[in-house]
Amino acid sequence: MELHYLRIFHTIAKCMSFKKASEVLHLSQPALSIQIKKLESGTGMKLFNKIGNRIVLSEDGKMLYGYTQKIFAIVEELENHVQNLGNEIGGSINLGASNTPGVYILPKVIGEMKKRYPGVTVNLHVADTSEITNLIENGTLDVAVNGGNCNYNSSIVVEKLLDDRLVVVASPDNPLKDKDTISIKELAKTAFVVHSTTSQLYTYYKKFIEIYGISENIGMHFGSIDAIKYAIYADLGVSILPYYAVKSEIEKGMLTQLNISCSKLEYPYSLIHNKHKHLSTASAKFIEVLKEVL
Repeated sequence: MELHYLRIFHTIAKCMSFKKASEVLHLSQPALSIQIKKLESGTGMKLFNKIGNRIVLSEDGKMLYGYTQKIFAIVEELENHVQNLGNEIGGSINLGASNTPGVYILPKVIGEMKKRYPGVTVNLHVADTSEITNLIENGTLDVAVNGGNCNYNSSIVVEKLLDDRLVVVASPDNPLKDKDTISIKELAKTAFVVHSTTSQLYTYYKKFIEIYGISENIGMHFGSIDAIKYAIYADLGVSILPYYAVKSEIEKGMLTQLNISCSKLEYPYSLIHNKHKHLSTASAKFIEVLKEVL
């Protein structure tokens, strides 16, 4: 069983797409199909099933993918070890993060990492928590930082890094901005601008209105925190967001923090990685830098 065929299979299984795999491997889709057929013929296994326009791993494919994850983790470890023989840490890290830590926290950490270890390449993928979790599970990402409280399966190691605080922000023109106390009645009349329903921030919005015993009053949904902030700045409603995400705008006076206590709603950030995937030296050093900076 040649490593070449296994690498092709592994890449397709990781991408779950012949098109994406062809871009990664710089091979045409027909060429990939031929290689997979050769691998299937040589092993006597059917590796993929087609459902509509998408492919899924067969039972044989799932079994083989479990082995190729281990094989190429060892290959990557060897490559990194060879690069590090000169005592200069090199290699690459496939890093993931949900929106808040990915946009507002990790750039500073990555900058510090590059200062200390210029030979390390950091590839950052920012997406919602569920996608980042899936990419850790399937071995695409080495380590990730997720916001919120997620349910992880037993293959994922979770280590809490820190707690952020949630704040309610409004436009500087919002009439509630100067009030020392905001009544439940006023809060119930206020439209909220919220994140997409699949996000952890939407889950925390739901918890917030439960605490105050008010009905859901959503003015609009947005898929990114930056879009939410622009909507708030335009006085289209208020929003509940992590302080790290709005700290700069509050300090500059672009957004106002309302006097509503969110002390019961801390927003944690957690480091996650797959316990079945070996952590390279570069990944281990990144975790050290991450914890130090935070």
